Amino acid sequence: MAKTTIKNQKAKIKNKEGKSKDASSAHPISQLPSLKKSPQTMEELLAATGYRLTGLKKGDVVEGTIARISPKEMTIDIGRKTDAVVIDRELENYKDILMHLNVGEKVSAQVIVEENDRGQPVLSLRKSIFEKRWNDLAAAQKNGTPIEVLFKEPVRGGILAEYGGLRGYIPQSQLDAATLKQADKLSGRKADVKVLEVDRETNRLVFSQRAVAEGETLAKQKELLALLKVDDTVQAAVTGIVPFGVFARIHVIRKDGTTEEVEGLIHISEIAWEKVGDPGQYLKTGDSIKVKIIGLDTQTGKITLSLKQLLPDPWEHVLDQFPKESMVKGTVSRVSPIGIFVTLLPGVEGLIHISKISPGEEPKEGDEITCLVEDVQPDKRKISLSMALTEKPIGYR
Repeated sequence: MAKTTIKNQKAKIKNKEGKSKDASSAHPISQLPSLKKSPQTMEELLAATGYRLTGLKKGDVVEGTIARISPKEMTIDIGRKTDAVVIDRELENYKDILMHLNVGEKVSAQVIVEENDRGQPVLSLRKSIFEKRWNDLAAAQKNGTPIEVLFKEPVRGGILAEYGGLRGYIPQSQLDAATLKQADKLSGRKADVKVLEVDRETNRLVFSQRAVAEGETLAKQKELLALLKVDDTVQAAVTGIVPFGVFARIHVIRKDGTTEEVEGLIHISEIAWEKVGDPGQYLKTGDSIKVKIIGLDTQTGKITLSLKQLLPDPWEHVLDQFPKESMVKGTVSRVSPIGIFVTLLPGVEGLIHISKISPGEEPKEGDEITCLVEDVQPDKRKISLSMALTEKPIGYR
């Protein structure tokens, strides 16, 4: 029994060895799967790992996430080994808007420097900032929300104002009375305004300071306007002198007997019948005058006043004073391409057409001259003049 067992075990061992030898002879080394070759170059290594190396160059636009914000530094994670930093001058110029951004907020930025001395890319958020500015302005216009602007400089018909680096315009009609009186002293001051127009394509921004500053006053003034009538003559006190006219305050009596004050404007053309160059030569602040109400605008609350319409119209009897073919004396008030304007009386001018003046003999502004009245048209407020002859014509006897 024991002999049989030992014999069987030897047979098994022999079979195993035989199989091992058979397997070796049946599968040579050349037929075994080859080992994977190791990457030999950087390109092969990147290809093997699936990692893509991206470079930056000036002008590239990148997307990133704000990693840190402080008054002195702002960093943005753009997926590189080191965070990028925002250029210093933008931290100064756009501090207000940058401090309203949050850590984790996604932004778009432009590469200014590929790498600074600390190995960090330097970015500009200017484009992203202005994108937000325009969006904020559009929202403020839609909601009627006031915003704060900085007055820059007076220009023709209004004043320039800045909102976060964007320039806008406030028309003269959208400035309140107090601001109008000191328009030349506003540069550098701040004020709340409402947004009237936002057009990014044409870079057009229009604000209204009056809509905010005079919101309550305007409503009250509209109510008082209902108690006034056009053509009424009222007593007024001059409150301010501006290049385009004079502001004057008048009293309005309510139905309950109480008195309120409202302000109106005497435009420069309504101060006197003659051409007015400087309103300050006619009126001073504090003067008490009588004025005529010639306009009431219930939509804007504006009151238009006139001083000259309470004075005699110099054209009323102009035919009696300057009959045709008469010789008159006057002062040259203006020299223009169409001829010479001559003041005959305050508020009454005549014209010597350029065709009636010999070349080289044109009078100068301020000269006193004698003229011949050729035609008078009181309804059109026109008088045609010609130069008076100083010598007898050739052949005259």
